[in-house]
Amino acid sequence: MKQLSLAIDLDRCIGCKTCVAACRNAKGLVDHASALPGAIPYYLRVESDRQGVYPDISIRSWVMPCQHCKNAACIKACKAEAIVKDEQTGIVRILAEKCTGGRACIEACPYGVIQFDAARNKAHKCDLCWDRVHTGQKPVCAEVCLTDAIRFGEKDLLKMELEAEGKEIVKKMSAQSMLYFRTPG
Repeated sequence: MKQLSLAIDLDRCIGCKTCVAACRNAKGLVDHASALPGAIPYYLRVESDRQGVYPDISIRSWVMPCQHCKNAACIKACKAEAIVKDEQTGIVRILAEKCTGGRACIEACPYGVIQFDAARNKAHKCDLCWDRVHTGQKPVCAEVCLTDAIRFGEKDLLKMELEAEGKEIVKKMSAQSMLYFRTPG
């Protein structure tokens, strides 16, 4: 099985959230007429941390999508068997037609990336733009990234590319199927 993945460049991500907005729009997650700040669903989020002390402070940002875990806790937690890992791509998906709204998957996810749609009584999350990937396109987040901080491809090939470019894969952040990298130094 190949594992499709995103590789996130920690040096290039500026935390602009263009990927978040594009994902919301592409997946129809936002009802623009009634959306309230802080209550808008998302499939990925931007996280950041500050380093240094004033006046020499830097901020590092990164994208946090579903990690499409190797042994996904959400799959094990779902009693309805509505969450599956595709054997060809490694993508973990929630099958809406099977989801019964039990929410055990939400509690089980260590990354906090599964959302719940109360109106439909369904869990939902990033599926690496399953519909786009199967027509030869990139996920929306990788396509729209303003700084080219998000790469998409097969995880092993992305790793080889990064190594050939002299990039350092941050192992602590790259424990699952997503890769986080930076330039050493």
